[in-house]
Amino acid sequence: MSETAWRKRRLADVLARPDVRAALASVLAAGPLCDHCLGRLVAGADTGLGNDDRGRAARSALAAPARQPSRLGRAVPGGDAPPTGGQAVASPAPPATCTLCGGLFAALQAWAAQTREALRGLEFDTLAVASHADPAVAAREQALWLRLGTRTGSSTPWAGGGLAEPYKQEFNRLLGIRLCTHLGCDTDLKDPDVIVVADHAAGRVEVCLEPLFACGRYRKLVRGMPQCRWRQWPTSIQQIVGDPICREAGGQDHLFHGCGREDVDVRCLGERPFVVEVLRPQRRRLDWAALARQISASGRVEVLDLARCRRAEVARAKTLRPEKSYRALVRLAAEVDDARLALLAGLVGPVRQQTPTRVLKRRPDLLRTRRVLSLSWRRADARTLELEVRTQAGLYVKELVSSDGGRTRPSVAEVLGVPAECAKLDVIAVHVDQARRD
Repeated sequence: MSETAWRKRRLADVLARPDVRAALASVLAAGPLCDHCLGRLVAGADTGLGNDDRGRAARSALAAPARQPSRLGRAVPGGDAPPTGGQAVASPAPPATCTLCGGLFAALQAWAAQTREALRGLEFDTLAVASHADPAVAAREQALWLRLGTRTGSSTPWAGGGLAEPYKQEFNRLLGIRLCTHLGCDTDLKDPDVIVVADHAAGRVEVCLEPLFACGRYRKLVRGMPQCRWRQWPTSIQQIVGDPICREAGGQDHLFHGCGREDVDVRCLGERPFVVEVLRPQRRRLDWAALARQISASGRVEVLDLARCRRAEVARAKTLRPEKSYRALVRLAAEVDDARLALLAGLVGPVRQQTPTRVLKRRPDLLRTRRVLSLSWRRADARTLELEVRTQAGLYVKELVSSDGGRTRPSVAEVLGVPAECAKLDVIAVHVDQARRD
């Protein structure tokens, strides 16, 4: 029977089943169990109960005369009824030391106190609890479940795996509840700020600090600066943006995730989305507006809408493929007339590009097709043009100008019939809103 099916059954009716009563009685005869470990054997039954409540109910049920479930799913009275719903009952006291968990659940308050001390001084809003199982406890639990009939093909109530709950699962949940109640935080199993790892055999806890993520948009105002740290350059966008954030968060280091990047010699006057990832932060509640002002005061990088975000924003920044608009200063080897310049309109459409020669050392030599979406130009002087071009993501604009020895076709150089060079290049827009609509 599935876990969902068991949840629809009242605990009183489950405990009235002869096969369940016989199995639980045999388990208790083999050695004393605490209420948590006894209750975990029927954890899938009913809702609104803790396993310790279920354990107390099971003791009372086994001490009372057996009852038979009615056809309507309600037990027919034949003695003291075990509790239904979320009500706890008085029952014989559980043993001082459980032969299954070895007193682990009795020590929950001590585990919580140790964990609170380990978390002292850290800022966080969400946490998750994980455990390294004690091999001895895990072995005893496995042996118990095998005895109850969890082997494939067994016809006992425990065959489907939906009635009992592993001890680690309950421990993690109960420790998480105690911590969140005392510390005023929330549980988040998918993307927590901190992960508490309890080592049951060693009796200690370890706190794993998950990264702090901050997102925004940047404008690179100067040339001669890479996006990420690069040994041959004195600074980078990553350092100008990430260092102040990492320092305020008390982090150990930081990573930088951009929605694409521009070359070292290219300005980005448009607004490129980014995410900074701070490793092992001590603090998370930062003054983001003040940090944005501090970063922008550098005069080299301007940051807009800086704010905390979640881990999923990294994947979004990496997978967005927005169109971009560029402004290029093009120098021609010879003058061309207006009639020849008019041929530049033919560049709008598909462009076939072999990986540029300048990046072959770090990228595979592939042939790609990208599109020029729009293009306009004006003369700056007899041999200089200013182009504004909007392209599909991934198009190399410098090679669109120069042709790169015929590796990009068509190109400005090919259409005009004279050698052409991209002397300066700026990203003037990153069309993220368009990428969202697509």
